[in-house]
Amino acid sequence: MKSVNFFTSKLFLIQIGIALLITIVLIWITLISLRWYTHHGEELEVPDLYGMSIEEAGNKLETEQLVFSIYDSIYNPKFAPGTVLDQRPLAGAVVKRKRSLFLTINANKPEQVRFPNLVDNSFRQAYELLITNGFQIGKLEYAENQFFNLVLFPKYNGDTIFAGSMVDKGASIDLVLGKGDNNGTIAPNLIGKTKSQAKEKIILSNMNLGKIQFDQSITSHFDSIQSKVWKQYPSFDNDQRIQPGSKIDIWLTRDSVKLQRADSLQQLSLSNLLY
Repeated sequence: MKSVNFFTSKLFLIQIGIALLITIVLIWITLISLRWYTHHGEELEVPDLYGMSIEEAGNKLETEQLVFSIYDSIYNPKFAPGTVLDQRPLAGAVVKRKRSLFLTINANKPEQVRFPNLVDNSFRQAYELLITNGFQIGKLEYAENQFFNLVLFPKYNGDTIFAGSMVDKGASIDLVLGKGDNNGTIAPNLIGKTKSQAKEKIILSNMNLGKIQFDQSITSHFDSIQSKVWKQYPSFDNDQRIQPGSKIDIWLTRDSVKLQRADSLQQLSLSNLLY
């Protein structure tokens, strides 16, 4: 009986009220702390650091209340050692204050890696091996052989390169592939792709990237990264087959109207093919 009276007493109700008030205050403090810790609502646009020295990039990021760490280094003889060659997130991305950017800088000298064995592998296997080992895919050439896309031999600077050779990391490697009895392939649809996406799609379609042309909307390195394909030649056409190793030229823009028009025309073309 006493316990029942206690639970209905004024003292118990006051204790319950105090407990609820403390709980509400603790939740409020937690939410405020989380907003402060995560910088909720504080958004910054990532600056373009391409071509800056690491010192210039550091100073720029400090003024923007961002931080950085060096993620990787590659060698490009066109730039001074320590020059920023790539960044993640890319310029223009919206991030919170104190976000860490990962930079790729130019090395003092090229790092050398042992070249993998590509001969008698399929093109897809060779592609993965080259990318995994830090190389770039150069030109695809086709020669007489009964097996389509079989790697006959790789080339570096125009000469055959053998497995085990020490080669500069990031080097561009050409591949000579078997022609087989392939009677041609369809050009990939590149409309709306960035330059890097288009290049990868072209290579994986057994072709080569040809001329790259930017329109007047491209005025900086940042623009070139953000630009997308609005025109290509040869164009995507299910009825047209071109030989493996052929070149595909691309035109890039940041003009959204031009991109929308190109996409609409592409969709119309596809609809005509289907119906």
